[in-house]
Amino acid sequence: AKVTHWREILEVAKRAKDKWNMHVEVVTNIIPTMNDDDQQLEGIANWIKDNLGELTPWHVTKFYPHYNIIHLPPTPISTLEHAYDIGKKAGLKFVYAGNVPGHKSENTFCYSCGKLIVERFGYQTKVIGLDDSKCKFCGAELNFRTSRAKGGGHHD
Repeated sequence: AKVTHWREILEVAKRAKDKWNMHVEVVTNIIPTMNDDDQQLEGIANWIKDNLGELTPWHVTKFYPHYNIIHLPPTPISTLEHAYDIGKKAGLKFVYAGNVPGHKSENTFCYSCGKLIVERFGYQTKVIGLDDSKCKFCGAELNFRTSRAKGGGHHD
């Protein structure tokens, strides 16, 4: 909440992807009344798609009151689901709700065939439908970078 130069962070993320060919994922901790309105969420989702690409994962995470912002409530699940929908509507292929163990949007589904690719529960993962960086069911490129992309195991 004390980040004042967030545009610089976004530019470094873009440079990391474009110049250094790094895998980049974006995490937005959704804080009630601070960054949970449609305009901000649409802006973030569109920036990710336009600058990092539609295959860039966007994690919208649940806020829990802590430290300097204990006066705000935790993020409602419905707000995370709404942010998820905004990301999908913007054209992002991989949007995840975070800090909500057991929620279906923690999992990765193939954007092409809809099959379950990676099942998650909290920090536990089970790779189900990944072959290298492609969906093993339909062959769609999924933009995964992992040393364990074949078969089962954990996603790094």
